[in-house]
Amino acid sequence: MAAEPEHLLDSVTSRYAAGRNIFTRTLSFVRRSTFQIDKSSPAETIDSIGKEFPLDDAQRKTLNDLAVTKDGAAFIDEKAQAMNRAAFHRSAFALNAMVQLGFVDLAAQVSASLPQLKLALVAANLVIAAIAHFERRDNLQALLAGPNALPPRRRLWGLLPNPNYNRAVKKSSHPYAKSAWKENSLYRPAYFANAATIFLGGQFILPPERLIFPFGFILGKVAGLFTTLITMFDVWRGVKAGDDARLAREREVSVYRDLDI
Repeated sequence: MAAEPEHLLDSVTSRYAAGRNIFTRTLSFVRRSTFQIDKSSPAETIDSIGKEFPLDDAQRKTLNDLAVTKDGAAFIDEKAQAMNRAAFHRSAFALNAMVQLGFVDLAAQVSASLPQLKLALVAANLVIAAIAHFERRDNLQALLAGPNALPPRRRLWGLLPNPNYNRAVKKSSHPYAKSAWKENSLYRPAYFANAATIFLGGQFILPPERLIFPFGFILGKVAGLFTTLITMFDVWRGVKAGDDARLAREREVSVYRDLDI
């Protein structure tokens, strides 16, 4: 009798280990497929960036010098998050383009033949994926350039305000405003539009009823499950894009708190 609880504990432990192993492998696959940068510590983040992008010795030295300060480490982490977010958008919209091409026939649902509609949806996703790709490159360049150094707050021994200081503060808020606009006005509507079109027109391009039973039945069920998962994914990413936009707006507002008024 004493061996049964021990056997049950071993079984639960082994299943937990197996589940954790699957979860770890899934995260590793997602990280590789979306080119995510590891963000454990500033040094590991710099090493991960060096694996994704070619960095020369001067650029590595600049990043390592930034990492030793608290503000510099926060700046590296912020830009790494921005690059990861852009890389995820790029992979997500490339996936949506593939799904729109192979698993969506919106025109057939209304008994029409409009191949231009399919091509337009595929092209729109590829364009947005390209925008996310260049956004990732822009964040890398901003990281290598380092945080903007602000001029003195006041001049003439502190008697007069320095107008250049407020201009520099406002300029430092522009990346956050741009990021908020993209997340809220570009990525978010695009995710919801993909979710709607995939939900309404989701079917494999080759009609399953033309295949020999049971291949047609299996293909229809698999295609339906796949398009349902992609629809749920797009809805989740649309909601997440709204959260990212709010975070970018909060960072933009926090920059303006430093104005010398």
